[in-house]
Amino acid sequence: MNILRTPLARSLAVAVAFAMAVPAFAAPSNKWNVELKGRSKIDGEITLAVTPQAGEATNVAIAIPAATNHEAAAVLISNALSKEFGAGVYSIKTDDTDEVEIKAVNGNRDFDVIVVRNTADGLELKLDRD
Repeated sequence: MNILRTPLARSLAVAVAFAMAVPAFAAPSNKWNVELKGRSKIDGEITLAVTPQAGEATNVAIAIPAATNHEAAAVLISNALSKEFGAGVYSIKTDDTDEVEIKAVNGNRDFDVIVVRNTADGLELKLDRD
């Protein structure tokens, strides 16, 4: 007997799949913080996707050298985002040296930020919506 053929098992499988997918569809906000912790053990890359509400995502890839600590990574991320978007759409700055603050400016709409990829082993990222 295949367990996925039972109605209860199918329902549970769908519920689990939905629960895992929900965090990928976070509510947009006008301000996000990227909190960093740790130190990269190897050369890696962090890719963030910034998506304005009802708009298209822009992926920003940031090279992270080995042994980069969270403070230096915050500066690298802030610089890469500032270079990609300029000053007219988002205010981007480091906050408390281990956080990057991204805020919509000039009446720009709310947006989402997601971590697409983090291959900088040892460097942790946490996204907080304000």
